[in-house]
Amino acid sequence: MSATRRAAVVGVYTTEQGKRLGRTKVSLELEAIKGALADAGLAHTDVDGLSPLLAEPWSKTHMYWAEQLGERPITYIGTGQGEGAVAKAAGAISAGTCNVALAWVAHAGGGNAPGSKAVPTAAPRMPDFHWEIQGAYMTPLYALWAQRYMHEFGVSSEDLAQVAVIHRDHAVLNPDSVMGRKGPVTVEDVVSSRMVADPLHLLDCSIENDGGYALVLAAEDIAKDCRNTAVWVLGGAEATATDVYQTFNNPWFPEEGKSVRRCTDMAFDIAGVSRSEIDVANLYDCFTITMLRNLEEMGFCKIGEGADYVREGHTKLGGSMPCNTDGGLLSNSHNGNPSGMSVIEVVRQLRGECGERQVPGARIGLALGQGGSVHGLASTVVLAHD
Repeated sequence: MSATRRAAVVGVYTTEQGKRLGRTKVSLELEAIKGALADAGLAHTDVDGLSPLLAEPWSKTHMYWAEQLGERPITYIGTGQGEGAVAKAAGAISAGTCNVALAWVAHAGGGNAPGSKAVPTAAPRMPDFHWEIQGAYMTPLYALWAQRYMHEFGVSSEDLAQVAVIHRDHAVLNPDSVMGRKGPVTVEDVVSSRMVADPLHLLDCSIENDGGYALVLAAEDIAKDCRNTAVWVLGGAEATATDVYQTFNNPWFPEEGKSVRRCTDMAFDIAGVSRSEIDVANLYDCFTITMLRNLEEMGFCKIGEGADYVREGHTKLGGSMPCNTDGGLLSNSHNGNPSGMSVIEVVRQLRGECGERQVPGARIGLALGQGGSVHGLASTVVLAHD
């Protein structure tokens, strides 16, 4: 990312998050976009760059949204996960191809839960080279990953469960979380919840719900006049490795890591900060096993030591690096493509807006999104306020 111009996140917004909101995807998108622009104190006519958080058809991205934002030419930056989209938008601003960039996504109805999709009644029932022919997809594949990890490193179901317990404790302090109102859970609650795919119990798995969110980024000369504290993008990157939900390569947990390791190393190199300087983080936690592996892959502990790191209290509020302070995907929200929610929570922490769950003196934050198989696709961004 060029250092020609600094770029900052200047506006964030989340709609209501919940199951069966009775809203359309577009209505949630529009609410989120308007809200993020209002948070920044900017108008829709100020936007001259688009970085959607999900790949949309070419015509929709370039024509529909250009029309909604003022029917004028707008730079298309490209899609990405929440962290990747923020990094790309910051890079476009730094390079001078736009001044105010918008990233957004929304999800309404449907989803990935069992029974949420119609079963085709005739062949071909799925595309060529598709993971579902092997009965794979998300939960079974992560379950295999968890089984192998537990076998290799002597990790128990109770070790996994502590992640869900901590993230629910954080969600209880977040009035906007989906699960916080249900109250805290214990390790026993997690391991006694119904088995979804051995060894993953129901409370080891992320929730699924409707909702939308948006982020606005701006160049430094604009950011300094925006309504709220500017949160600067210090560095960010995306990486990919392995195919999608079909293959595990030996070794399953290589020392050199995969996409999470690569994009995190690049983000820290670009940002010019060290891991020890991170005050608050929000890491992708689609399953409890994912949180442990991400802590390891990102270099906060060694491979096989993620459970010990969590047990020592590092990721709790009051720990050395509080993580997923909104409740994460396990207890806050998983709205189709939720990686940008991680960025929003870090931004709010760095702006000091998180109330009971606020990390005191938070100055430098980190967000990670991953998916597209267990560590197949990943994006990392490092953020800070002056």
